[in-house]
Amino acid sequence: MGVMHCTNAIENCLGERAGRPLRDHFKIVRKLAWKRNYEAQKPFEPKPKQKKFSKKKKPKKVSEVKDTDEPVMPKTKKHKKGIFKEYTSDPNCLSIADSLHSKTSEKLVIPPYEQSFLFSPMQKYTTNIDNYMAEKYLDSMYLDKIFLKKLQKEPGAACPNRKGSMKIQQLAKNGFKTVSYKQELLRTRRPFYYIKYQEARLSGTLETRQAEELTLQQQNLRKEADALLGRLINAAVAKKLKTLITLTEKMKHYCDSKPKRLLPEKEEYIRSACSLMRRGFYETNRLNPTQYGWDQEKRIYIMMGLPISREPSSDSIIQELKNVFVDYKKQIATFEERLQHVESNDELCWCFHELARYHSEMKKWELARVYSRKCIQEGSHKDNWEWVVNATMLLVKIDIQQHNKNDAKNEINCALDVAAQLNDRILKEYLEKCLTVIDKIEFDDIYGPKVLEQREKRILAMMSNGKMKDEFAHLFRMMAAMPASRRMSVMPGIRVQEMGPSSNRKQSSRKQSILPADHSSRDSTPALPKKSMKDQDKDARGVGFMELVQYHV
Repeated sequence: MGVMHCTNAIENCLGERAGRPLRDHFKIVRKLAWKRNYEAQKPFEPKPKQKKFSKKKKPKKVSEVKDTDEPVMPKTKKHKKGIFKEYTSDPNCLSIADSLHSKTSEKLVIPPYEQSFLFSPMQKYTTNIDNYMAEKYLDSMYLDKIFLKKLQKEPGAACPNRKGSMKIQQLAKNGFKTVSYKQELLRTRRPFYYIKYQEARLSGTLETRQAEELTLQQQNLRKEADALLGRLINAAVAKKLKTLITLTEKMKHYCDSKPKRLLPEKEEYIRSACSLMRRGFYETNRLNPTQYGWDQEKRIYIMMGLPISREPSSDSIIQELKNVFVDYKKQIATFEERLQHVESNDELCWCFHELARYHSEMKKWELARVYSRKCIQEGSHKDNWEWVVNATMLLVKIDIQQHNKNDAKNEINCALDVAAQLNDRILKEYLEKCLTVIDKIEFDDIYGPKVLEQREKRILAMMSNGKMKDEFAHLFRMMAAMPASRRMSVMPGIRVQEMGPSSNRKQSSRKQSILPADHSSRDSTPALPKKSMKDQDKDARGVGFMELVQYHV
């Protein structure tokens, strides 16, 4: 149905009824809008769902009227006696039926249009459209068509010779039908709008109009792109990295969706967006001199992907680097596809940097390292040192996540050389602070002897005086000299097991039978007997509490 309606609308606008419907039929549209507005102001009237049962009326017997000279008066219904009797008798008195929302009020005339409407329907000054189309298709035969059309209703064709006049009218009718059929046949081959298109093309007016329309479209698209670029610049000045990433994606989608004919400067817009993105990542490598040393270290911890005890809400860098929900697989597929259509070096470095960043978020360290190296290679090839620094900091994060402190230091030393080449004092201070933070990082096991040693140091630090510290230190040394099975742990839920061949020998010599047996059966560990329900309950006591303490320690 929609296709049929569209076809009818196109035929109406291009065929015999060509014109502008809203402007040509302004009076009809205004009348319908007036009535629709009037109906909307009516109060709500509930309508019953069930229709009233009405009996079929029997046909009344019509009495024969005798031919008399007296006039027959119609029978009118008598008014019911009621409270409105005296009012209905007076014809000039208004009743409730003459209210605003009555049936008679719709018959009111719509108020005239106060302003002068200069336009009128095109049909008024295109009444000769039939002759115009006939001239285009039939050339000089359009005069014959007009003659045959008028001859059918010509009063001079009628004569006393009835058969002759009927023959003349029939010949005129058949001739008009034949000429009209030929015209419609030619019209199906070459529609009327195609003829007008050829005329406009030959006259040169079409090319002028198309050039004006193209210029207008280019101006509109350029305004939208400039507005988006202005938002990008504002986000870069405010150092809002999240907003910058989002707006850069919007700019890329916008430029990719528009053809170069409508947006000739699309490459310049993409290049400027990539440069702003490069600068946004580069400016995250800075320190706030007003912050304390620990707060500055927290910023570096977040950059390296290390956990911190509490997330501060005042640090702008940490808020910008905070993870949000991103479909990393979808983003990786998008940037891998963009790599095949990259034209500029800046955009290529951007794609490599984003691929490395997304792969590092998905814990795919090897792929992230490969894309970071490619970004460094492309950036150094074109002296794009800011992308080199950004990719180097990604490599530092990857090395720290893989517990490679030496490799991370080497990468920071390379970044220091670039900072010296760029003569950037802020970046140099930041990288030197990163070196000091990396020296402090300790990669320990989650449960092991080092955790117990740290626990003992914390306990000693809590002692109030030196005497208690010495006593507790002596106690811890005595506990360390005892076997692991007889030693009390300073951290609930963690027990240190003795390592080495002696412990294996003790376990193998335990619970050996005195009966002779094979060597293989003597070496194999016997199956442990099943515990009773009481023993299981005894072992399970306090397990939940111990796990809770482990979680919070």
